[in-house]
Amino acid sequence: MTAQLAIGIKSQAAHLRRLSIVFAVEIRLKIVTELYMREMSPKQFYEEFGGGSISRVTRNFEKLQEYGWLRFIRREGPGGKRRGGVEHFYRAPELAFFDAESWVSMPYSIRVTSTWNIFSRIVPRVREAMEAASLTAGPRHDLSCTQLTFDQTGWERAIEAVGARFTSQFEEQEDARRRVAHSGEELIRKDVFLFAFESPIRGRKRANPTLVKRRKEPLVPFPERLHPILADEVCRQVVAELNDREMSATQFHREFGAGNISRIRRRFKTLERVGWLKKVNEETGGRRRGATEHFYRATVPTILDDDPWALPDSLDGTHYWRVFQLFGEKVKEAIDTGTFDARVDRIVTWSLVNLDAQGWTNVIEGIEALSVFLLEEQERARDRMAQSADKPVRMTAVLGAFEAPRDLAKAP
Repeated sequence: MTAQLAIGIKSQAAHLRRLSIVFAVEIRLKIVTELYMREMSPKQFYEEFGGGSISRVTRNFEKLQEYGWLRFIRREGPGGKRRGGVEHFYRAPELAFFDAESWVSMPYSIRVTSTWNIFSRIVPRVREAMEAASLTAGPRHDLSCTQLTFDQTGWERAIEAVGARFTSQFEEQEDARRRVAHSGEELIRKDVFLFAFESPIRGRKRANPTLVKRRKEPLVPFPERLHPILADEVCRQVVAELNDREMSATQFHREFGAGNISRIRRRFKTLERVGWLKKVNEETGGRRRGATEHFYRATVPTILDDDPWALPDSLDGTHYWRVFQLFGEKVKEAIDTGTFDARVDRIVTWSLVNLDAQGWTNVIEGIEALSVFLLEEQERARDRMAQSADKPVRMTAVLGAFEAPRDLAKAP
């Protein structure tokens, strides 16, 4: 192993451990997401979202600040409704998300489950927005699902353009915040999602691990399910190995060591409890004497039997719902055939941004311009491929932006 590669792996592990701080408690992810859009105090967050108690919310603010996820901005008080108290306000300087290198280091089953979790959370929000007519009337909106064919150069340019659009929407949020400081206009929350992934090619199926499918999701909140994977390299190794074969804690310890057997067994039990492993076999006798050895495999959700895209009668026949159903079909097909996560540089983003009217117009126009660019790049790629032997790569690009449904759910 070269020194450069060793440093890269070490840095990546440190990045994942830092992410694990946010994912350790579900409320922390909500805190970071909200405070990336605006400054808030623990008291203000608790009054708007709940979170158990003001002291619990404050403790999580403090933990996030300790690891650099929150930055202290200002204090207010004493006086007014605070009486003798002082209120501290914070901002999140960054979002908690996986970069490409960290994402590809995750075991296949983790990537598939995480992807499906994102889509399952997006669907009801889009449905609610459509049923409220926010996609068929009122302010401008956008939703498209386009099948594209590129050469490698075209793919890279398309991915770069989608990534730039993701970054620009947060620049629009900052510009909107500055404008409303003078205009007094109210900021409105928007959902923006940008996806670009490899489409399946008919008759071609990638080789993927044969994993155990779960019909029911664990009761543990999804961010907290990710926590042991992010925090512990051994847990990642366990799940990675069990993507390829069934294995017991004893067998893993015999092959890889990684501490004493009791700690390995606890890791297996933790991973089973949060739904990453499932017991598939057990054996007794032989060198086990009177003991029973339990064997496990990694798990994935039962994607093809789930149907969060079920069509409400009120939306039957509408253009945007047909587009979103096509999106759902392409996602499920790509996950099933293994193309969705086949490329490290695929993009899956779902963002909440606070915008004024001008910012919203800019975001919509930016998405429309991106759509035009992708189609033009497809034409350029066809011209290049006519002169070369490059193999075509198919992409599904989904670009969506709409007014976010009013989310009154309290924080956990």
